[in-house]
Amino acid sequence: MKVNKLFAAVVSSALLLTSCSDTWLEEYKIDENRPSDVPMNVLLPSAQASYGMMQGDVLPRLTSIFMQQMTGNDRQSLAHNRYAQIGEGDFDSPWGLAYAGGMYDLQLVMDKATEKEAYAYRGVAKIMTAMYLGVLTDHFGDIPYSTALQGASNLRASYDSQASIYASIATLLQEGVADLGTPSSLVPGSDDLIHGGDLSAWATTATALGARYLNHLSKTSNYNAANVIAACQAALQGSVGAGLRFESSTNQNPWYQFTVIDRDGYIIQTGTMFDMMVASNDPREVIYRGDSASGYFYLPFYGAPTAKVPIITEHEVLYIMAEAQLASGDATAARATLEAAITSNMNHLGVNAADAAAYIAALPATTDLELIMNEKYIAMYTHVEAWTDWRRTGYPMISAPADANLNGIPRRMPYPEGEYLYNADNVPMPLSAAPDDKFGVTSTYRLWWDAN
Repeated sequence: MKVNKLFAAVVSSALLLTSCSDTWLEEYKIDENRPSDVPMNVLLPSAQASYGMMQGDVLPRLTSIFMQQMTGNDRQSLAHNRYAQIGEGDFDSPWGLAYAGGMYDLQLVMDKATEKEAYAYRGVAKIMTAMYLGVLTDHFGDIPYSTALQGASNLRASYDSQASIYASIATLLQEGVADLGTPSSLVPGSDDLIHGGDLSAWATTATALGARYLNHLSKTSNYNAANVIAACQAALQGSVGAGLRFESSTNQNPWYQFTVIDRDGYIIQTGTMFDMMVASNDPREVIYRGDSASGYFYLPFYGAPTAKVPIITEHEVLYIMAEAQLASGDATAARATLEAAITSNMNHLGVNAADAAAYIAALPATTDLELIMNEKYIAMYTHVEAWTDWRRTGYPMISAPADANLNGIPRRMPYPEGEYLYNADNVPMPLSAAPDDKFGVTSTYRLWWDAN
């Protein structure tokens, strides 16, 4: 019996070694849930969805509270209203959506597009990478990029200065537009969730984003109003407007998920901005927060289940141009552009034309920076750009609440907890830094363009 078993084992082994290979195992080696190769038309929408969640979730909720466009009303959001219970762990999600998610996918798209001469895909991927970098650096300052996105080859990326990140953004936008104009073997279509494969629209978006980031330098010696105006004028030659729409059943708008599904009543639509709107009989008020019977717990326009997360809009570009025209000394042109910006925003929201005209007619006669920025503050509701504008200009004139946990309004975010756990040697701010330092209230770790 033992001999027979031994013989059978030997014969079986011999058969495996001589009469067949392990090809019969191949289908079992493949994990269908973790494919080794993913095509560009799958990677692109994944990166775009990640971007929508990064720009539309944790970050704008906090900055809208900082900017008193909304009020933390319950649980942790109530604490956020006085800048408490905001820790490094709160930023692991947007950081991960960018580095482990969207930007890594976009790097794969760029690599594949170069190999396949699919320059349209590469152009879109470069523009989207610039979008990611812009949101990240304007919240955190110095961030990894030049040595990042290499997978297992480098798990501890160094940090690039914010000035160099801004240079990378400009390069990516310029190269992206050039790629869009290069004959391409493949072109995005329905897999492009933002522009549906419209390469002209992507070029306009890139130009508009270029104007935004040039304007962010208004407190630095690098600012040039004429360059900002030229970029705005170039963008306005096309149809400016980029956003990411969500589906009602399977993929809902992040504001809706938070204010209606997950955390009803945590944030309410009251604060300095709404006080300003009530005082000026602003017709956008009810569009922004509904009526008082609703309790102001939700956002009827920007927080509907299928609402778009706006990336950049025509009215933003017009406000940027009005600011630059005023900086160049042309108050008359700035006034005309400001009124066009307000009209554009009112049209975007569906405000009655007569109501919009009446609102504009009641504006103060003097066109100064405060007027432009206060109007932009209202128009950029739910967008992180409102926080950037306040840090650059000081408008609107708001102050920290009396019971604030910091000595001023936050001007930056702390780095994510995951960076301190896995990349601590490279993080340019010690975990032991004081809260006022971590949030940029002091000048120690303030952002490059916000240093003065």
